[in-house]
Amino acid sequence: MLKRLLESDPNVLIQDTTLSLDVPGRFICNTWDEATNNGGVQFDAIVIGAGMFGAYCAEKIYRHANLRVLVLEAGPYLVSEHVQNLARIGLNVPGAARALDDASDPGTQAQVWGIPWRSQVAFPGLAYCVGGRSLYWGGWAPRLTAADLLGWPDDVAAYLQSPSGTNDAYEVTERETGVFDKTDYISGPLNANLKSRLSSAQPSVATVDLIEDAPLAVQASPPASGLFSFDKYSSCPILVDAIREDAGNPDWRRRLFLVPRAHVTRLLLANGAVSDLEVWVNGQKKLLSIPSTCMVVLANGTIESTRLALESFPTPLMGRNLMGHLRSNTVVRIKRSAFDPGLPLQLEAAALVARGSTPQGRYHLQMTAAAVMGSNPESVMWRMIPDIDLVDQTLASQSADWIVITFRGIGEMTGDKDPTSAKVTGSLPNWMDLSDQTDEFGRRRAWVNLVAGGQDDQLWRAMDDAALTLALKLANDDPNAIQYFYKDSFLADGNDQGSWHVQPPSPSPNNDPRDPRNKIRDTLGTTHHEAGTLWMGDDANSSVTDLDGRFHHVSNAYAVGPAVFPTLGSANPSLTALSLARRTALAVVNRSLPVEPQFRRLGTGGLNGWKMAGSGGFMELGANIIESVNGIGLLWYTREEFTDFVLRVEWRASYPADNSGVFIRFPALGSTDPANDWKVAVNQGYEIQIDDTGKNPDVDPNPFGDPLHLTGAIYKLAPASTLASKPLGEWNSYEIAAQGNTIAVILNGEPVSKIVNADRSPKGYIGLQNHHAGSRVQFRNLRIRTL
Repeated sequence: MLKRLLESDPNVLIQDTTLSLDVPGRFICNTWDEATNNGGVQFDAIVIGAGMFGAYCAEKIYRHANLRVLVLEAGPYLVSEHVQNLARIGLNVPGAARALDDASDPGTQAQVWGIPWRSQVAFPGLAYCVGGRSLYWGGWAPRLTAADLLGWPDDVAAYLQSPSGTNDAYEVTERETGVFDKTDYISGPLNANLKSRLSSAQPSVATVDLIEDAPLAVQASPPASGLFSFDKYSSCPILVDAIREDAGNPDWRRRLFLVPRAHVTRLLLANGAVSDLEVWVNGQKKLLSIPSTCMVVLANGTIESTRLALESFPTPLMGRNLMGHLRSNTVVRIKRSAFDPGLPLQLEAAALVARGSTPQGRYHLQMTAAAVMGSNPESVMWRMIPDIDLVDQTLASQSADWIVITFRGIGEMTGDKDPTSAKVTGSLPNWMDLSDQTDEFGRRRAWVNLVAGGQDDQLWRAMDDAALTLALKLANDDPNAIQYFYKDSFLADGNDQGSWHVQPPSPSPNNDPRDPRNKIRDTLGTTHHEAGTLWMGDDANSSVTDLDGRFHHVSNAYAVGPAVFPTLGSANPSLTALSLARRTALAVVNRSLPVEPQFRRLGTGGLNGWKMAGSGGFMELGANIIESVNGIGLLWYTREEFTDFVLRVEWRASYPADNSGVFIRFPALGSTDPANDWKVAVNQGYEIQIDDTGKNPDVDPNPFGDPLHLTGAIYKLAPASTLASKPLGEWNSYEIAAQGNTIAVILNGEPVSKIVNADRSPKGYIGLQNHHAGSRVQFRNLRIRTL
């Protein structure tokens, strides 16, 4: 037996098995009790699923605000980045399998892949692990075009696509994933020659609209001097990095936790908000209660997110509008002599995209090419080669006579949003719903109905014809310069054989390259692009989620991923879904940092944009709370000076001797290093005091109760008329108005002090005081309105 990590044994920190020491898993993940029972503040967000979009969304929430985030992943930790960035360790995507019922479920394949739903169509399913499919995906990341977005809400379409150079959502995501510089990874004479030849051939194919560089989520060159390249993109590294950044804090202070093997099976509602999560953790049922202010993000894949929503808070629209992609693979090899004679003999690869449209819908062709033996140019394009001998071996496998080109066609399917359409398995429209089959937790599995109709078949044929026509054009219309790879047989056990043929298959019913029986077409469920079942829109009567991905009828539940797409287009959905996941993350941040009309937040609720002067400091606790610690000093907001304004601040003390203050209108703290002299704020600015004892340090022997030093006073300048603070442990609210020579303070709705002849600096910075060791005053929700 291998040793196991025992949660009940605090001395077992890292799982030490017969074969390995699990440092990555232990340093990245936490147990359920570590994450949920550590004495910290409540969670502000819970993300269900740590795959491509869940990991990305969680990291963005963590980075953009002082919020506490819990990520629950049904699978284990596997690896920390895309498998193609690693040496060949044997992790591959399994073939599609059909699970009509529990009895035909193949179970876990390729270590972590499972098929949680039931369908008449074969699917590879989901990668149940941290990072999910983002550890395996092909990396193609085209934008949706303006034509693709015609069926989307105007605000979302504008968010995704703005004029070039305006740093729109697509551009931000492209820069982050390595897509932006499209020639960074694939470049050279072969790619240039192929693009030129295809551009010349485009007018001869009526349905092809555009030839463009391949948008691949791979960054081969460093983004800046002194940095490493990002390689093949996965969401896993950014989540891991954020977790490790946070891991130096004790658990009660940490703001980001990842709990693996935590399968959320149901969400319970109270008053229109999620109030409890039913979670199975390592085979044990847990119930996690949350307040309505905690945002829950469903990010466990289109089908599983929809299943969880149907199980928890169903509506008639959920599960409608199911879309997938039509996919074909046309593989040819063309004699090198048909290309530019100046092409170098050494191994090169090329990748381009052809976008096309028909009256039935849109498609695109992902084209990859390499001078290699065999039928798969991607075998040398999509993995790390760590050894110079392997590089030499790969170069030796190239062919001097042929260039192999794959045209992977991807065509869009159209969804049906009508909740009254009959649900008939094997017939249009496409949909998913809860089935009569149950999972290991006793919850109903999803049933997925996915079929291609006559309109789909017409688009499919046009797409396949375009691939064959472009291939022949690359061979200069010379049938002797091109050979076609297609399947000669299809065996009952699913294995098929393929070889090269001089002529394309004849257009007979049983041997037509446009016919699924010839197997240049993939079956419908193999693209991993299921989408649309929780589509977004302005109207709650005609959509499931709003423009930020929030369920219309649940105040604190969101969905991310292709599930929220109104239409699918033909592009791989990852780039668009990542861009929308960022939008959802920022919506969660904005919900957690509320501001009144005409006010704006001062910072992001944490320490970003602030700097310490003096000793001690402040620490982030999540929930938009920062707390003073360890000695006297000043935390000041460095990004802006203010003249006339209204500042609102919430604060609370824990002990009678706690002491702090809010400073306004002080100049920069020192001419050379602003972090040096906190006394500048005391002598040249104004302090609104926090000290319920009213201690005057200059009076002896009875220094307490001095109105000029009491909570609400403008320290030493205007006394507090009354002690209006709430009991220890409760939140207080300051409103500080500074206009001209007048400064007025309102505490918990009661005016407490005012100065009308202020003669210190009329303009300056805003800061928060940490007073002495042991004094712990907390602040949150700083917002300002300039006058």
